[in-house]
Amino acid sequence: MTYSINLNSVSNKTFKKISELDMTLVNTDDYLGVCYFWHSSYKHFGLRDTTIAKRKRVHKTMMNNGLDVTQSSSEHLKIIKKLL
Repeated sequence: MTYSINLNSVSNKTFKKISELDMTLVNTDDYLGVCYFWHSSYKHFGLRDTTIAKRKRVHKTMMNNGLDVTQSSSEHLKIIKKLL
């Protein structure tokens, strides 16, 4: 079964709850792509403004490469630049 939630139509309270849940899912396969997970070194690389799907792809690729997604390294940067 597939669900779709338009996050632009939910209340601020609901969005905050979804973000808080998603924060607990960072560094897991269940990450939803809503909350920010990246190290502050990458705040100007477009992750904040990209789509949920692209954030999930970056997150998954980092995990598949054995990286802690909240950390910073040359490997993290290569993945971000490649996928965005």
